[in-house]
Amino acid sequence: MKKLLLLVFILSISVGNAQTEIQPKPHKNWYEPEDPETVFFGLSFYFPNGIGDSSLGNDYSFDAGIQFEVNVFLTPQFVAGVYGKWHEGEVTNIEKIGNISDSNFSEYGLSLGYYQAINRQFNYMITAGIGAVTLNNTVPFSPDSFRENGTSYKVTGELGYRFNQTIAIFAKVSPYYLNLDIENAAYDSYLNKHFLIDLGFGLRVHLHNPNG
Repeated sequence: MKKLLLLVFILSISVGNAQTEIQPKPHKNWYEPEDPETVFFGLSFYFPNGIGDSSLGNDYSFDAGIQFEVNVFLTPQFVAGVYGKWHEGEVTNIEKIGNISDSNFSEYGLSLGYYQAINRQFNYMITAGIGAVTLNNTVPFSPDSFRENGTSYKVTGELGYRFNQTIAIFAKVSPYYLNLDIENAAYDSYLNKHFLIDLGFGLRVHLHNPNG
């Protein structure tokens, strides 16, 4: 009888341990322990600024832009995303750049990042991204426009604040290097190699996987 009771006791401990191992351990990054984070959408407004000695730094002014992104949690801390962003610019130095009335910038890219909750409300995210950039230029009093292409390499830091499980706001800073493909041997670096920084703020919508 004693051996039977001992066997039952050992089996009960083993089953309890097995059940404990099956249950996913809540992560600090999950706003609700029973609802793992799965994906979040971001919509932000940003203000581009050209820095350094280049045409975009010296001879353009930029309007505010808009960015949309989707990020998926690969693990509770690491995310992968896609994004698109758009803004306009105006040439301020016609003598150097030419008589261009409007320049429309569009960018589509991929990113990888690290997301960390500081506490229940505050969090931060750091991402590295690469994007394909298209610059459409409009010439005054002419139906013609011309296009320039390039590649963007960026790092973005975001500080977020969550109101609840679903809604959050964030502020961001995003320095990046933009390499265009304008063919001009005399001014290659000035026209093609640019350092810029975006400052912005936005809204996030988080979706979840109830019960793991």
